[in-house]
Amino acid sequence: MIVVIFARILKASRCAASSLFADATLAIKRLPTMRDAMEAIGLFMLFLLAAGLVSKTTGLVTFPVLVDWAALSPVLLLIVVTAFFVPALSEELAFRVGLSGLSGRWRGGLALAAFVIWHPVQVWLGLPMAQPVFLDPAFLMITALLGLICTISYRRSQSIWPPVFIHWLVVVGWKILGG
Repeated sequence: MIVVIFARILKASRCAASSLFADATLAIKRLPTMRDAMEAIGLFMLFLLAAGLVSKTTGLVTFPVLVDWAALSPVLLLIVVTAFFVPALSEELAFRVGLSGLSGRWRGGLALAAFVIWHPVQVWLGLPMAQPVFLDPAFLMITALLGLICTISYRRSQSIWPPVFIHWLVVVGWKILGG
């Protein structure tokens, strides 16, 4: 009996894994249309307005008046490249494509909640990319906004690239401006 149950679980997990890889492959291969790109830009602008409002009212972010580009230039390329792979591409594949494979009406909400919860978990696990600000409620509110915008962009385009680009822009901007 236990062997039969284990065999069924194994068969289901193989189907789920192959489905996940198929979904990820489709999401990566599907290039965004011009409409997708314009919607992503509009969603990004909405995110900037909402995140700016949260930042301003909570005092979470105080951007410098001037960025010291000379001091930043040695690490700028590293920030730009690293942020593309971690967190933008990896998190979007995990939370938009991977968790969107969950069945049920609430899968988008579950994926969004997992995305938000992932940030404090990184701190608690002591991961290298984690920052203490990941525990701040205002930061988590902005994270939820980013997750929502990226989820909408992915669902509308069925391509991973618009949410990856949005996520990447947010992280690079955050790092350049002192976050």
